[in-house]
Amino acid sequence: MKKSLIALAVAGALTAPMVAQADATLYGKLEAVLQAKEDNDVDLFMDDVIFGLKGSAETSVEGLTAIYKMEVELEEGKGPEGGDAEKNSLTTRYAYVGATGAFGTVLAGRIANPTDVVEGYGDVSNKAGALYYNADRVGSALAYLSPSMSGFDFYVATVMDGSTTGPDAEDVDAYILGANYMVGDLSLSVGYWDMDSNGAGDYSTYDNNILVGGSYAFGPLTLGLAYEQASYEAANTDDYKLYGISAVYTAGAAAPYIMYSEAEQGSNDADEWALGLNYALGKKAGVGIEYSSVDSDTGFKDEGDQFNVSYTVKF
Repeated sequence: MKKSLIALAVAGALTAPMVAQADATLYGKLEAVLQAKEDNDVDLFMDDVIFGLKGSAETSVEGLTAIYKMEVELEEGKGPEGGDAEKNSLTTRYAYVGATGAFGTVLAGRIANPTDVVEGYGDVSNKAGALYYNADRVGSALAYLSPSMSGFDFYVATVMDGSTTGPDAEDVDAYILGANYMVGDLSLSVGYWDMDSNGAGDYSTYDNNILVGGSYAFGPLTLGLAYEQASYEAANTDDYKLYGISAVYTAGAAAPYIMYSEAEQGSNDADEWALGLNYALGKKAGVGIEYSSVDSDTGFKDEGDQFNVSYTVKF
């Protein structure tokens, strides 16, 4: 969703009194990246310029707390000022209201896709993960998230976007189901979503995605596995399958990692690996360095090597 910088200025002007009058937290993240990519000039850019407001408010119902979150991302202009270099866009990442209590949590709006936790077992890199399929966020959603019960929790969500496009337009355009089991060093997750869409906003085909993953920590070393299978109703479209594996070693402020993923769709295939290091400069800042490479059949996925150095500050 596009917004003008005037809207950004208004939001900034309202932030101070809102924080002063409510139980709210203003937060954000800024990340500068120096990237050297195969067949491209060296690029210095702001990859993340994110800020948000989240909070809670007590209600008149005993044990029920109202919650909310709004988060946006600003895309910077590039190069010397003037012309297209000064154009920026403001995108809504999250915007939801909800209620939480002993029964669990209910959310309505644009939320994090709860199945995305599965990808996190395999995709541990800063900038790689080009083969992973699952959407990070979903809009027009209504979700229920259960409380943790001895390490087990589950979720159910629907998407209702009011679309009338396509022959199969329905009141409920998607549903999402999943569960997590996280006890001690072991984490296991499974997710499934079924959507009346091809993932590009065209409600004319039918998609579903199955995700399974997990991790186990052997002291400072954590190993992760992830699997996805996306299916399509469209004729002559093969399933998209992805396998991912990762390893992260935590040694004080340093966390070196390696990840590998392989995707296939019919006779096409691609693989990607990444090797990197994250180093924390305290709780709110850090640096990262990463080298990754994608090898793909022609036209299936963008391929090539890239090297990234990043510096992140949070507030």
